[in-house]
Amino acid sequence: MRQLHAGERLTIIYQASAVERRVSPGASHHITQNQMNFLKFSTGNAKLGKRLIFSLPAGYTCPNAGVCKTFSDRVTGKIQDLPQTNNTDAAPYRCFAASSEARSPQCRAARWFNWDLLKETMVPINNPEEKIEALQMLITQSIDAKDPKSKIELVRIHESGDFWSELYFLAWLEVARKNPARKYYAYTKQLQLWLNNLDQIPENFYLTASQGGNLDPLLKSHAYKFVRISHVVYSQMEADRLGLPVDHNDEHCFGTKPFALLVHGTQPKGSDASKSIQQRKKAGEFTGYSKAVH
Repeated sequence: MRQLHAGERLTIIYQASAVERRVSPGASHHITQNQMNFLKFSTGNAKLGKRLIFSLPAGYTCPNAGVCKTFSDRVTGKIQDLPQTNNTDAAPYRCFAASSEARSPQCRAARWFNWDLLKETMVPINNPEEKIEALQMLITQSIDAKDPKSKIELVRIHESGDFWSELYFLAWLEVARKNPARKYYAYTKQLQLWLNNLDQIPENFYLTASQGGNLDPLLKSHAYKFVRISHVVYSQMEADRLGLPVDHNDEHCFGTKPFALLVHGTQPKGSDASKSIQQRKKAGEFTGYSKAVH
């Protein structure tokens, strides 16, 4: 009998897991690409133009979230704020993505579907390298299913969520490496994963260090590595004081300098973040994203 190479083994494992989830007992075990479960990608949002956007549940998949650590209950959507401030001097705020999950059951369901499918894909495999390859195949095939003619050049990784494991992080690097025509980018507080794999990051993969996490001390100790850093601020005046341009469309995610993001979304009642939004509203300044920034 011919020995299967690694790619064939992984295809069988991936297809078998898809069959197990979708095919009832006694049904044919033949599976086509159209029958597979694919990860869910959106194409743009109120803030961003046309691009593929991938998301996971906020908080649950953010191991080093700090001042923004927020959870939306999977079933009810109820918000729980658990800001961590021990290792950062950033001001606390509620995660924008968690607020979206609290408002929308459909949003919540899509993000949890993605995380469940990623974990289900990894579970049957013992070899770490094969786990990475299986995840890479799942992500790549899901992108191809969403954009079969490869018309969309940008992929935003994690409008919500973060790189919750190193194997998962390495799988995304492999996706970018095998698809050089697209640009992939992400904000992350998983700074140690970034440092651990500096020599593995392809040229079309852009990471922005998100200030306000448990690993913020690394931003100073490795300042020569982390040059693209996002700072969430309460006001334009604060951004000006820090000498930071305010980003509204992720354009600074491809630059080489730090930048600011204005706090927005639903914030805890009575919090400094909420008060800052109210002050901006009274002044006729930016308070959030609709169809256009205003």
